[in-house]
Amino acid sequence: MNNNNVQKAPPPAPVLPLLPIRRFVTNDIDEHAQNMEGWQVRYDQLTPGRFEGELIEFRADGMRVVRDRSNQAMTKSGAACKGAITFSIPLSAHGPVFCLGHPIQELSMLVAHGDNLPELSTPQHLDLMGVAIDERALEHVLECQGSHFKITDLPKCYRLGNSSVRTELAALFDELSKGEQGCDVLLGHDSIRRGIRDAVMLHVLELVAPDPAPALSPTARKRMVDRAREYALAHIDEPLSILDLCNHIGASRRKLQYCFQETLGINPVAYLRALRLNAVRRELRTSTQPHGVQQVAARWGFWHLSRFSSDYRTLFGECPSQTLRRTELC
Repeated sequence: MNNNNVQKAPPPAPVLPLLPIRRFVTNDIDEHAQNMEGWQVRYDQLTPGRFEGELIEFRADGMRVVRDRSNQAMTKSGAACKGAITFSIPLSAHGPVFCLGHPIQELSMLVAHGDNLPELSTPQHLDLMGVAIDERALEHVLECQGSHFKITDLPKCYRLGNSSVRTELAALFDELSKGEQGCDVLLGHDSIRRGIRDAVMLHVLELVAPDPAPALSPTARKRMVDRAREYALAHIDEPLSILDLCNHIGASRRKLQYCFQETLGINPVAYLRALRLNAVRRELRTSTQPHGVQQVAARWGFWHLSRFSSDYRTLFGECPSQTLRRTELC
């Protein structure tokens, strides 16, 4: 039997890695809903006119963050990621949102179980930030920090008031969506994705589990700062985040910031940034491998390169490229 003419099945197409950040623009409301990959949601348009929608999605381990912009009023219903807790934060809204028939006049964050989203009626020109966090990951953080927030008491609304969370999240996404050159490459670094994920997590926790940071004695403040510094210095070979420190010592970011400011005169974010900048400088000065500044900075969690260069120059009095060039000449 001649098998020469038997056609072999083509090899399976390679599975392409899912990009950490994706952007969709559409003029079809159903397509807009379908772009929420993994979510089973239905959008029904209520106001007349051509639909315009934009979706920007960022993914990290245990978290999805979506910026959802639309120009028409609509109803939303369905389910998000299974096993997730969702946080919906309006960045701007021209009118009230109706949740299960109840008007929400003030800008508020809605927290719900992902597999049972409440029906919403939204106004025109809504700019909404949606955060879906794995329930187990959220429970772990809440337990580490001794939070009283209960994920069983959902759905629930939290007034945003004068909180800066909306502004900070919008700025973060603006930077991600504009992206400096090579942004996709930078987001391929686990340290950067973890840093962004932890920053979003802390913003959300400040809204659902506020900590008034009661006054502590100088001894208690110093003890907390010493524990945080010891942990940071013991992990000097990895880019820690503020969330890492908070989880380790069992405190909220507000309490940790209060203790650092009163004890060292510097906030913990600036302290960790200084440690990481020093680590970048040491690597640039001692590395025998042909790594460029961008690659070294990314490994230490710096993804906004212009800001990194500015901070580096402020701290050390020279650009990172000058440090690297001096090393190469030696």
